[in-house]
Order: sequence, then structure tokens, then C-alpha cells
Amino acid sequence: MLSLIIPVYKNEESIAELLGVLAKLAQEVNDKLEVVFVVDCSPDNSYMLLREGLQHAPYRSKLLLLSKNFGSFAAIRAG
Repeated sequence: MLSLIIPVYKNEESIAELLGVLAKLAQEVNDKLEVVFVVDCSPDNSYMLLREGLQHAPYRSKLLLLSKNFGSFAAIRAG
């Protein structure tokens, strides 16, 4: 099982591409992929885009939303 923790902050323009790349990666590792996205109180639409996009993701995923911006290291630790 390959596990990824991805901190997210102001990434709304790259979310669709990221989800596509992760779907390809899931195929390459025979669907043994899990991804934890930690949205670090991003002021853009990153959380909503992930919430919608992950409904159709071909891999296990978890979406966390932090209450304020703690920084990428804290977001990774939370994941």
C-alpha cells in the first residue's frame, strides 16, 4: 500500500491535474494507493474541488480541513 499525505493551500488551479495524476498512479500500483489531503484553511476553492473530485477517485482517500492556517508541516503531521 502506498500512502500519500498532501497538504493543500491555494491550489485550486492544479486540483484537477493532481487528481488525474493520482488516478494514473493508482493504476500503476494496482489500486494499492491511499491519499490524505489536508486543506490548511486555504482561502480559495481547493476544499470544494477536492470534495467533489474525490467522490469519483479510483483510490482510497481522506479529506481533512484545518480550522486555520497552521503551515505545511503541521498539515502533514495532521495527515
